[in-house]
Formats: sequence, structure tokens, C-alpha cells
Amino acid sequence: MKLFFLFFISVSSFSVFAQSIDVEYDKNRDFTKYKTFMFGESQITTPVDQKQVDDAKMDKWIVDAVTEELKLIGLERKDSLADLIITYAEGTLARTDSERLGPLALTPGSNPDRNFTFQYRQSSLIIDMNDRSGNLIWRINSTTNITSTEIERMVDAIVERGFKKFGRLYHKKKK
Repeated sequence: MKLFFLFFISVSSFSVFAQSIDVEYDKNRDFTKYKTFMFGESQITTPVDQKQVDDAKMDKWIVDAVTEELKLIGLERKDSLADLIITYAEGTLARTDSERLGPLALTPGSNPDRNFTFQYRQSSLIIDMNDRSGNLIWRINSTTNITSTEIERMVDAIVERGFKKFGRLYHKKKK
């Protein structure tokens, strides 16, 4: 429920042109001690009438992208008793922004009450990495505007960019 609330807040708080990938992590943690990962319970919250991709396909894209990235870093995927548990929340909403054009966007003699309306789909993907005790150690929080033809590519890009620094921290030599 907490993850759903965080997801809802992140979707509703961004404007039309917001496209961001933010990474938060525990800067005091020694990431070299983690060797394995597994997937925990995740959720896809796109309303049924707005789905462009079925949940099974979206889940596969996210799990495959995270698995590939973490294996490149050097972690091994397990089905149980892993060092790290990966969960995610994903959802897409149809959005509409409207703005009054004002006098500069008009031709002489035209109606000054013209509005510009922009319809788009905004997707949020939050990926959490927790240790076995449930402590959050890594979070990728992304919001993007997408079309149905680029969803898989966007998932790959978000995961790659979100775990980029993790790879450097994971391979860092102990002092």
C-alpha cells in the first residue's frame, strides 16, 4: 500500500513535459557484500481502460531489464533467500494539459479566449531494491511521457540509467 501511495503521488505531481529518472540510495552502505537478488511482489496500476500493453508483457519487460542489468553488474538471480529483493510499481495514465494562449499567439481580430490542449500518456516506474531485512538501499523513480511503440525501449533505458552508478559502487574495492 505504501508503494502504491508513493506511486500515485509521483504520477500526479509532474507537469506535461516532465521526464525524469531520479536515483536514491544509502550512501553509507557497502554494496560489495551483495551477491544475489530476487524479485518480490510488484504491481502494475494502469487503469484497465487505459492499458496499451497487458500486465504480463509489462512485467516481463521490467523483470528482464532489471535481471540483465544486475547480471552485468555481477549479481546472480535466485528464486529465494537472496541478498536483495527487487520490487516495482508501474502505471500509466492518460493526461491532458490545457493552457490559455493569450494575445501573442493570436492573429489580429481573432478570439482572445483560445486555449491550447495537449493530451499525452504519462508513465511512472519505481524500482526498489531492499536488503533481506526490508531496508531500502536503492530506488529508481522515473516519470516519462511515452507512446505504446516505445514502452519496452523506455523500460530498458530507465533500468540501465538507474543502475549505472550501482555497478560502480558494487565493484568498488574495500579499503
